[in-house]
Amino acid sequence: MREIVHGKTRDLTGLEIRRRLEIKKRLSLVEKYEDEGYGQCLMCEDRFAQLVKDSLLHNDNKRYNLLCWCIMPNHVHVLISPFEGVSLSKIMFDWKSYTTHTFNKLLGREGKIWMNEYFDRFIRNNDHFNKVVDYIENNPVKAGIVTAPSDYKWGSAYRERC
Repeated sequence: MREIVHGKTRDLTGLEIRRRLEIKKRLSLVEKYEDEGYGQCLMCEDRFAQLVKDSLLHNDNKRYNLLCWCIMPNHVHVLISPFEGVSLSKIMFDWKSYTTHTFNKLLGREGKIWMNEYFDRFIRNNDHFNKVVDYIENNPVKAGIVTAPSDYKWGSAYRERC
């Protein structure tokens, strides 16, 4: 197995390969559990899904370009391009902080809503970009919620029917 960093190629050690395979396996399990609806499914309720949507759209074209998104019952997928000088960690902190505070206020409780970490990816090329968009838009189809991305009300692929 090889990796390319800053244009330089190197072979991975056996330990690095095992660690990457273990991480991939664990992420696959997390994805499986999310798709099966494990965990808090607060965004099953329209008021919570709308709150997340509003939060995502609030700084679109101000701090980042929101390229693609999907609000699932128990997790969210977004593809953004942060503006120069705006860190992804700050964007994530703001989204999570605002939605957690507001959810807890509406629920009359305190506590965590989101996982501490988030999973990010560096988009390498147009092919990778298209695969990520396809993955995000088809997430509700894969989870069995709708039959077409355009039918899912809480995704950027949604198209209202007249």
